[in-house]
Amino acid sequence: MRFSYKARTKQGEVKRGTIEASSRKTALDILEKYGLYVTSLKELKRGSLWNLNIALTRVSPKDLIIFTRQFGVMLKSAIPPIRALKSQVAQTKNPVFREKLVRMAEGLETGSSLSQVFASHPDVFDNFFVSIVKSGEATGKVADSLNYLAEHLERDFNLSQKIRGALIYPAFVIVVFIGAFFLVSFFIVPKLTEILQAFSGDLPWTTRGMMALSSFVRKGGWVVLAAFLVFLFLSPIIFRKNEKTRGHFDRLLLRLPIIGSFLKKVSLVRFAENFSVLISAGLPITQALGITKDIISSTVYKKIMQEAEAKVAKGEKISSVFKNHPAEVYSFVTQMVLTGEETGRLDTILMDVVRFYREEIERTTSNLTTILEPVLILALGVGIAILAISIFIPLFQIGMGGGAM
Repeated sequence: MRFSYKARTKQGEVKRGTIEASSRKTALDILEKYGLYVTSLKELKRGSLWNLNIALTRVSPKDLIIFTRQFGVMLKSAIPPIRALKSQVAQTKNPVFREKLVRMAEGLETGSSLSQVFASHPDVFDNFFVSIVKSGEATGKVADSLNYLAEHLERDFNLSQKIRGALIYPAFVIVVFIGAFFLVSFFIVPKLTEILQAFSGDLPWTTRGMMALSSFVRKGGWVVLAAFLVFLFLSPIIFRKNEKTRGHFDRLLLRLPIIGSFLKKVSLVRFAENFSVLISAGLPITQALGITKDIISSTVYKKIMQEAEAKVAKGEKISSVFKNHPAEVYSFVTQMVLTGEETGRLDTILMDVVRFYREEIERTTSNLTTILEPVLILALGVGIAILAISIFIPLFQIGMGGGAM
């Protein structure tokens, strides 16, 4: 049974969420056990609006980072895991995450290990996260593992945010340009057409073209243009969802100028950092390669990791596999991996690779707006120039010739 609840913490803060329990009394007992004083508890029916709202809520990367950091600090302070999880239940504002933490605490109380309760929620804690925690349990350094995980998640989150931030300005300019186009087509050009049709003479080709395009848009062509724009927006998602087209799409992206080089560096940074974290935590190289393969999103690099995993299991080196893919793996990375294999310092050398390329990625994302700005301004300038020529030349001719053109 699923219940929605409203409760208060010892500090008086209001908490809302859902909980699964066998009965109403069990739900009350569980919530009270986690320091929540229930003020309202209602059973949820299937298909209710609240259930839909909960289904749409997700555990964000920021939620996971905060939890990992705080949970690691609490364990470092010798607070028992069950008590630390109960404290996180009271602090977490995300109702979905709070419910998962409640179930995890229940799992610990029934004798499950920390890595097992994390593994029971793969939608939040992936194989990488669970493997690091499991390694920490084996060495007795779970708190240190969680702290390292928090730093890794923060670096990955900051990188993603910088990439998204660099794309905001171009996206905004494109949206404004599209909005201006439809505004001109529906409101300005029709008025201009009425004026020009009252006069005889030939109109400039730019004016005729703009009038024809405006007429097409107003007579239903906007549906075709809107569908085309939606297709452009959704096509990367569609191609990446389909297993048959995903590989071709990823290879095409890597061949694009500027963007391809940028995506290669991002993939190599994610490989180097994740792989370094895993082997420094004590995981075997083949297992670390398998986990890293699942984390990397590019199918091109997934296949390289899969090949490396198979050949390392047979006794070959990772660097020998990388040498076979010079277009995807830069010679600098291959040489650094080879040096790490020969010196036994692969984890630390890979972090040097991460720092080197991360600085390049940050410079690229910082300069992306600067690079795209003149291109976008030029495109907008050309559009405005065509519009001005199309409108003002005919009107100027009408004024100068008294109607004869």
